[in-house]
Amino acid sequence: MGVVVLETNIPVKEIMNRDVIGIDPDDTAEVAAQRMKHYDVGNLVVINNKKAIGIVTEEDLVRKLISKNLLPEKVKIGDIMTSPLITVSPNTSLTSAMRIMLKNNIRRLPIVEDRKLVGIITNKDILSVSPELNRILIDLIEINRDLEIKAPEENQKKPSSKVNVTDAVCFLKI
Repeated sequence: MGVVVLETNIPVKEIMNRDVIGIDPDDTAEVAAQRMKHYDVGNLVVINNKKAIGIVTEEDLVRKLISKNLLPEKVKIGDIMTSPLITVSPNTSLTSAMRIMLKNNIRRLPIVEDRKLVGIITNKDILSVSPELNRILIDLIEINRDLEIKAPEENQKKPSSKVNVTDAVCFLKI
């Protein structure tokens, strides 16, 4: 297997979405849900005094609200947002941003310059600029399936004859 080099040293400002939808910490979860639906987004950056102070996601609404049977019209965003906000600057390399996202188990990373929100990148944005990575992951998944179909009894006897997608990704220079 050869080494695959992906273009990941580009600054995040090259791929960030500049149209970030925000919400006030005093708005309700009901307003947040309506805004997410209206703009077809899965997150809102919480903004107070023109500064990004947190983020609220669809997952936050489910875990912190719905699962606890709380009423969306009664809960303030400031009470359920994730804070402090993890951010990077526009000149941060895509590689560094990916590492930060992986380390913190986040799918969205706001971009801040001079303490002002200027954009956001998501895991989907990263994959969209790395089509080679998509192709490699699809190929590895297909190889796994082929190995399981061709020799299921051998796979059960051996510790593991599968190609591990996560192990293979580690070989990529990201």
